[in-house]
Amino acid sequence: MWRSALHLGRPSAVCWLLRRYKKYYRKWWIPYSLDDFQTVTQSGPNPYEAWNREWKLSQLPKEWQPFDISRLPSHLKARKRLTKEFFSIQRPVESTLDYRRALFGRYGLKSGVDPSHLFVDPKIIAFEKALDAELGKQTISEILEADKQKKADEAKEIDELMKTIKKNLQTMPELIDKFQIRQSKQYTISEAEMQRKKAIMEEARDRFGYYVDPRDPKFQKLREEIEEREKTARKELKKSGKHASQTTS
Repeated sequence: MWRSALHLGRPSAVCWLLRRYKKYYRKWWIPYSLDDFQTVTQSGPNPYEAWNREWKLSQLPKEWQPFDISRLPSHLKARKRLTKEFFSIQRPVESTLDYRRALFGRYGLKSGVDPSHLFVDPKIIAFEKALDAELGKQTISEILEADKQKKADEAKEIDELMKTIKKNLQTMPELIDKFQIRQSKQYTISEAEMQRKKAIMEEARDRFGYYVDPRDPKFQKLREEIEEREKTARKELKKSGKHASQTTS
């Protein structure tokens, strides 16, 4: 008993145990070692079940199944036994004209393809004839000359565009200065308008005791009064200026 216990405690005994009971591990870490019947049947997918499934799909008699050595899939075996189901359209690509022509070229009349599909559509022939007639009106030299003239016109348009760009680049500093002056004037006008509106708001607060909404009729009436007062002040200033100029003269 002690000898057996000592023997099982050795590393070699552990390796022997792993090798002996490897059939109970579905995913064994040593490749190509699942060769016994129990391990093969427990693996997934089970090869025996796969073979039985293939034999069932092959639609062979049970007596002939052991002689099915090729193990070909059913869709490849169907090429040897041509039936209507084999030539039936199952995918969108099989309904194309090129595929039907190739099918007729491979299997002939057994494919069930209409032989008229092998010929070119009369509309395509008419279009090609019209195209040839249109191209036949000009010779190769005339076509090359027209292409050369077209390229020359395009180059001329590009040159004119570049001249216009250079001319505009020369006047660009002046245009930039004008734009900046116009922007500064607009800014000063908007700033003065903002200050004027702020002054009106402050005057409205002093008169009513609170800030009035600019859309309020009170504010609109006050604004009209201030504008009338400023207009009168400008008239008085203008009259005083005229009177001063007359006295000095």
